[in-house]
Amino acid sequence: MSDKKVFMDTGIFTGIVEDIRGAASELKLKDSSLEKAEAMCGITGGCKMYNILEEMYRTDFLYNTVASGSLPNALLKIRDGMIAVDNAMSESLSVNKGNLGGGKK
Repeated sequence: MSDKKVFMDTGIFTGIVEDIRGAASELKLKDSSLEKAEAMCGITGGCKMYNILEEMYRTDFLYNTVASGSLPNALLKIRDGMIAVDNAMSESLSVNKGNLGGGKK
């Protein structure tokens, strides 16, 4: 049976989470494009295309909110939980300080 172990460098993990937050917050469609696209309603099928574009902007906003806010916050809570469990486990250990490894010669 294999051991299931978790090792986490919290500094690196935090850096990765912050990189996710930063990259996601930069991925945002410009609202000015949507404002200009309203002119498409004057052509055949243009209003339908405009509605699709509007939905894409709403979806982009939701994705941006989740990827730059909710996801990083959840990952940091996982990290904090793992640190708390690790601390609790290490505090529950008792170590006998003595002559480990055999008798003195």
